[in-house]
Amino acid sequence: MRRSCIIFIIAISTFACTDSCENPLGLPVAYDLDIYNNSNSLIFYQISKVYPDTSIRDSLMTGGIAPFTSKSYESHKTWPKFFESLPADTLSIFFFSPDTIHKYGWKQVQSKYLILKRKDISLKDLEDNDHIITYP
Repeated sequence: MRRSCIIFIIAISTFACTDSCENPLGLPVAYDLDIYNNSNSLIFYQISKVYPDTSIRDSLMTGGIAPFTSKSYESHKTWPKFFESLPADTLSIFFFSPDTIHKYGWKQVQSKYLILKRKDISLKDLEDNDHIITYP
């Protein structure tokens, strides 16, 4: 009986991974990268997949990160496949000050490019940094 169970598990695993192991056994898998705020201030960020277009999108930032904490961003593709699907295999991350957004409003932040910093990340950058993107 035990041998039958082992053979069944191997067969299922092999069948599930023939196309790709991104979704083993048909279950969704998340691949994370962490954005770490290594500053004393709350920051907001926005992720853009349209590099080399470095304009700030209309939608407000993705989220806020408290000082010395991180937030995860996930993909349901492996990171190599994710980066292959980008126009220039580069991911841009914009960092914003909540005070600047409050003072000037989102439209002025956007039109005047009032960012704290922008990081353009390649797959190699991501892998070299153990899937952690640090601000600043």
